[in-house]
Amino acid sequence: MNDDQKRELESYLELTEGDPPPVFVGRAEVLDDIARATKQVWKGTGSDKHGAAKTTRIIQGAPGAGKSSIVNEIRQNSKRLYTEIVGKAPMVVALDSGKIHGPANILKPLAEKINPLKAQEFMARITKNTSGEAGFGLGLFRFARKKETGIEHQAPDANWDTFGAWVEQYGGFDRPIVLAIDEAQRLDYDRQHPLAKLLQSLHDGCGLPIALVLAGLSDTEYSARKMDLNRIPPIQKHNIGCFPDCETREFMAISCVHFGIDVAGYEDEIYRLAEPCDGWPRHLNIVLKAFAREALRTGGDLGKAEWEGIRDEIKSGTDGYYGHQYSDEMEISINLTARVMAELDFCHSRAKIQDLMEELHEADPRKYRLPAGIDADSFFIHLVHQGALHKESVDRFVCPIPSFRTYLLDRGGILENPTRISGAVSSNDSSSPD
Repeated sequence: MNDDQKRELESYLELTEGDPPPVFVGRAEVLDDIARATKQVWKGTGSDKHGAAKTTRIIQGAPGAGKSSIVNEIRQNSKRLYTEIVGKAPMVVALDSGKIHGPANILKPLAEKINPLKAQEFMARITKNTSGEAGFGLGLFRFARKKETGIEHQAPDANWDTFGAWVEQYGGFDRPIVLAIDEAQRLDYDRQHPLAKLLQSLHDGCGLPIALVLAGLSDTEYSARKMDLNRIPPIQKHNIGCFPDCETREFMAISCVHFGIDVAGYEDEIYRLAEPCDGWPRHLNIVLKAFAREALRTGGDLGKAEWEGIRDEIKSGTDGYYGHQYSDEMEISINLTARVMAELDFCHSRAKIQDLMEELHEADPRKYRLPAGIDADSFFIHLVHQGALHKESVDRFVCPIPSFRTYLLDRGGILENPTRISGAVSSNDSSSPD
């Protein structure tokens, strides 16, 4: 480990949970499919008509599954999306949903990426006011107020036609664009909202070489449907979760090489640290940080490492992660939450899980209580957001981290076993916890 690697390792240990990991492994099928989307929307240099309908991609998973890492990877290394048919790596514009409130919040960063010198001109064009209005606001983003003339305000041309015409004015597109929106489950708009209309037009094929990628929690697909982004084929929806064992090992090995940690003779010990993680990306980050702290303490001499201390730190980190995911609402409804976890092997569609919640609550509302003001549908979504439920495939929800399921069963006083607790729910349910 040289001085630069040591400083980088020290910086890594200061990163927050929202920062990407130091190395990227796996997810090849997701990257390949995004690259395929760029081919679908690109019709060749000089073409005056690009785009294709229904090319939107969805990447969804529980908190800590690595969705943001995928978005960061394609933003940092767009060459991963290179295809011979296109002949160039695509341009990637990655946005966070929290900064998107309307069409201008998407069109502005796209304009700045394509032509930073002329982006201000484009924004002035789509925010222009009619002569019968007075503007107020900050900078280019001014809000129109109608003067006492009776003239109605003309809506700004914040749409793909205006954007495409502006790009063509300065030479046109020379490659496809990937528009990636992270935390896309927050785009909770109905189909008539201006932002939904903008994304609908892109999804339906607006004639521009832009591929839309929505990354978020496991209900991102529902948010897309609410905005009327429909008929997305299953092969374009990626439900990501745990790494297989080979990629878990790859992550630890490449990370050690990246930081210059000599692991010769200690490979098996390092892999044993990662075994309890179930291949969960966020947990692997916890493992790597615990191991890295010890490597720094020993100056890279793993012969002096206190392996039991590393394991204790890892357990503390994963328990803290579960404590963070275990919300007040889940604590209030822990008996209900635990029963859902216990029945997942037999009751795994959204409809059946919600039916189970309603039946348990109706049978014994004190024991199987729902949080105040929350119905079964809302509590289901809450469990998705907290990482207790994740859509694995059509009509199949699972707990994405086996150890989290064990944690929730334990909190509810249920022993984990593959046998169904009860065949039916009744008012005198004797198989429930407590």
